Amino acid sequence: MSDTKSKVFRYLAYTIEIIIIFILNNTPDLLPMIYYAKPCLLICISLSIAVFEREIPSMVFGLLCGALIDLGFSNSIGLFTIALTILCFIIGYCSNNLLTANIITFLVCSLLVTAGLLSLNFYFSYTALGYADGAFYYKTHYISRIVQTFIFSIPFYFLNKFIYNTLSSDD
Repeated sequence: MSDTKSKVFRYLAYTIEIIIIFILNNTPDLLPMIYYAKPCLLICISLSIAVFEREIPSMVFGLLCGALIDLGFSNSIGLFTIALTILCFIIGYCSNNLLTANIITFLVCSLLVTAGLLSLNFYFSYTALGYADGAFYYKTHYISRIVQTFIFSIPFYFLNKFIYNTLSSDD
């Protein structure tokens, strides 16, 4: 398979994966809520794509996932769109030029990015607005969302590794 064809099919597979997971993640009562929160699966997908792809495709898929997360959470483009675009570019660059793309590197990156993004989301949507008892809300809603998102990043890593290895050119 030529390099261009393999990229097109790979990017198409990633896009279909993103659309399906977005629909499943935003369908009410489909995913169970554990400790009042559901995982943010598009963060897992964008990070796992960024580990395997180059900088620009990583950035584009980060932009797509971030925009869908923002639309799913708040109906406006904002924090996740900007942050995932930048972070996926950085992760794509680092995994191709500086680090070895393996499961340990991905898990460390996933934990840091997930905890950081969801904590920033909590700060901008709850604490900065002056709501009372933020620590209780963070403990009951956001810590479980961070843990669930981190746990779900493992199967998405292997799924996107399979897609990347299967649909890469043999040259």
